[in-house]
Amino acid sequence: MISGHRRLRGMINVQGSKNSVLPVMAGALLTEDKVIIENCPAITDVYHMQKVMQAAGAECDIENDIVTVRSGMLKSAPDEEYCARFRASSLFMGVFLTVCGSFVMPYPGGCNIGSRPLNYHIDGLRSLGAVVEEAGGYIIGYCRKLKGGSYEFPYPSVGALENIILAAVCAEGKTCLTNCAKEPEIVDLCDCLKMMGADIDGAGTGTIIINGKATLHGCRYRVPGDRIAAGTYMAGAIAGGNICLRGIEPERLTAVSDILQKMGCHLFTDKKSNEIIVMADGRRRAVTSVVTGPYPEFPTDMQAQIMSVLAYSGGCCDIYDNVFENRYNAAGELVRMGAVISVSGGHARVCGRPALKGARVCATDLRCGAALVIAALGADCT
Repeated sequence: MISGHRRLRGMINVQGSKNSVLPVMAGALLTEDKVIIENCPAITDVYHMQKVMQAAGAECDIENDIVTVRSGMLKSAPDEEYCARFRASSLFMGVFLTVCGSFVMPYPGGCNIGSRPLNYHIDGLRSLGAVVEEAGGYIIGYCRKLKGGSYEFPYPSVGALENIILAAVCAEGKTCLTNCAKEPEIVDLCDCLKMMGADIDGAGTGTIIINGKATLHGCRYRVPGDRIAAGTYMAGAIAGGNICLRGIEPERLTAVSDILQKMGCHLFTDKKSNEIIVMADGRRRAVTSVVTGPYPEFPTDMQAQIMSVLAYSGGCCDIYDNVFENRYNAAGELVRMGAVISVSGGHARVCGRPALKGARVCATDLRCGAALVIAALGADCT
């Protein structure tokens, strides 16, 4: 239950990045030593990850925001129930091939935001010498020894790249990956693996070179702030006010910051202290268009939230989501609140209104829920 027309003021410490901590937790299984992960967000996917790791024989303890992992004696069949609940369970394919030489797992779950096939994961693992098959609703993989290879991604997929990196860091020989995703979360995973002794060059660029190491060692790693969580708080400026975000690297949010500034928000950043201040008053201006794409372009994970901001703007804007075809779930719910939005294929047109009204709406997925909360902050609840 949300009562609108309340200005937001104050400071918040941005939680650790979900999209960084999950592959880092998977990577912690690549060594028999203890790995300590700090600034871990208290979210459901983290606890699902913990359950899968524990069921596979690893020690994984969470206390406050610190995760401690020891790989133990892993078995090659991760827990089916929890794997089917979240998308990041696919990361175990590369890890279990390395540690156990095989895996059997169900298709991963996750929000229904469009087609997210695993063909890039599978083809990438095959390029390292693995045999990977799909049968009876399961993915089955095995190999005697992963060996370095080369793979060009047809599309810069973040999850597939993480999977191949996790498989390649202990593979025999050199691996060359091209047309790679450049997201900060890739850099975070590689930073942690390098602290564990991995030899990786090029993270954050289109080409990554990995020289496999026979063994890795433990480390202590701190997860950076979640750029999508921070961007969501920034979009909350729809209600007006003064918001200070701490613990987030401003350069990770350049695309979001640019859009909000064009709409009339005032942003102040401090790279040394990793702070962003957002100040907003009055009605937001419209921008001509918002186009999502791989980093550093505007993130698809912020598309629904910015749609809510645009619903209050002083004009019309065209949104093009070039990543997921079902990312417009928030549109129909915003229309229930009085928004003027039309959707056709991968294109949505949003014409802003001075105010929306309170309504009963449904969060069909994670980002849709965030978008509806943002819209409700500025809605007339009378």
